[in-house]
Amino acid sequence: MVSESGETYLPKRGVSPLHIVLTAVMAGVLSLMILFAAITTTVVPGVAALYPATAFEVVFGIWFGVWGALAAYIGLVIAGTYAGWFPLPLGVVLSLSDFAAAFIPAAAFRLLKADPALKRARDWVTYIVFGVVLSSVIPSFYYNSINLAIGWIPSWEAFVLAVVSWNIGNYIVTTVIGIPILKIVTPYVKRSALYVQHWLS
Repeated sequence: MVSESGETYLPKRGVSPLHIVLTAVMAGVLSLMILFAAITTTVVPGVAALYPATAFEVVFGIWFGVWGALAAYIGLVIAGTYAGWFPLPLGVVLSLSDFAAAFIPAAAFRLLKADPALKRARDWVTYIVFGVVLSSVIPSFYYNSINLAIGWIPSWEAFVLAVVSWNIGNYIVTTVIGIPILKIVTPYVKRSALYVQHWLS
C-alpha cells in the first residue's frame, strides 16, 4: 500500500495481540526512562527539569496511536508508584498527563494527515504545534494544577515555576530528540508490521 507521500507500508489487519505486546514493551521502556533518565529539579518537587521520556511518548503516540498513549500512561503509573512519587490512586489521575502528551500529537497527525517522517511544511507545523508545544502545555497545567490543589505545590509562584520549567525542558527534548528520531526511523517503522496508521491498527 502506498501513502500520500509515496511511501510503501504494510496494510494493517486490525487489532491483534501484537499491539498488547507492543504497548507492554513501550510502557516498560518509558518506565525505565522516567526512573533513570529524568534530570530532576529541587526547586519544585515532582517536576523534572529535563524529561527525555516525553520525546519518546510523543514519537510513540505518532507512530502507534492510542497504543503509544496507553504506554505513556502505564509507564508513568508504574514508575511513579515504584519510586514513591505518589500513591497509586493519585498516580492513576496524575498519569493522564503523559497519556495526553502522547495522544495530542497522535490525534493531530491522524486528523491532519501529517507524515511522521516530516517531509512537508505542514508536517513540520503539525509537529511543532502539537508534538512540541501543546503536548507539553496542556499536560503541564493539568499535572501541576492537581499538585497545587492538594498542596504539593505550595504557592502560585511555585506553580508558575513548575509549568515554565516543565515546558522549557519538554521543548528541548521533543526538538532535540524527537525530530531526528522521526526523520530517521519513521521510514523503517512504516515498513514494519508495528506501524499504526489509524487509531488502533
